[in-house]
Amino acid sequence: MKLRYDPYQIFRFSKTPVGLYARQKWLGEAETDRWKIDFRETVAALLTDPLPDGSWSRTTIETIKRLFGLHLTVRSSTAQIDAALTWLLSKITLQAGGIYVDVDDLDAVTNLEGLPFITSRPAMLLTGAALFLSSLFGHQSDPVVLAIYQWLNEEGIKNKGQWFDEASTHNVLRAMVVHPVFAKDKATALAVEHLADLQTDTNTWDHDLPFYQTLNALAHLQLDPAEKQLEKAFGLLLEKQNSDGTWSHDEPEWNTFLTIHALKNKGLL
Repeated sequence: MKLRYDPYQIFRFSKTPVGLYARQKWLGEAETDRWKIDFRETVAALLTDPLPDGSWSRTTIETIKRLFGLHLTVRSSTAQIDAALTWLLSKITLQAGGIYVDVDDLDAVTNLEGLPFITSRPAMLLTGAALFLSSLFGHQSDPVVLAIYQWLNEEGIKNKGQWFDEASTHNVLRAMVVHPVFAKDKATALAVEHLADLQTDTNTWDHDLPFYQTLNALAHLQLDPAEKQLEKAFGLLLEKQNSDGTWSHDEPEWNTFLTIHALKNKGLL
């Protein structure tokens, strides 16, 4: 895809996790002294002050944010990362009647900037995030992780690609698309078909689903209904791109990252 403006400018000199990822993977700076210094500084900040239970501040969202930042930077799991994942998963209980979570700091969460999740039912926000991160850090086959994925898969099939409401479905789908097995399973396919029903005449998605996050999630998949939605959505990118190369005025670095990542996943950039 031929873009009108250079989309990489916003990442130059950025020390955020997405900025460091872009500078390493897309701008070829991994061997430069400047990138190495910035990388060490950001990773040190992400790793600072964990608690003995594996969390950061015993706060669910803070722990999720730290782990996502570490996924974009250090990439591979460590003992500290494993402890944090274990802490997150310990908050989830799978019972015959459904998934229950033991958290008291998600009901009022509104700030999920820089995360691929949106405000939803606490159970589905935590579950989606915990499974997403577990899969990215190589724990996709752990028995606890697989059991939760399997329950979600069965529920998704039963409910024709939905989990409770649209926001919860978005968060669960984010976890599904990064799992090597469940990305190809029936529940994920049904969820993508449901998204197709929500795509509007403007080629965005209804029910306030975030455009760039939805675009990015679908770009992880190799499913015909996902490709058809992406073809329509990619058509918007030329007109949506700002003159400084970014996309959106709300969280431009994050939304530009999601856009470029999606385009690269599909070999269009």
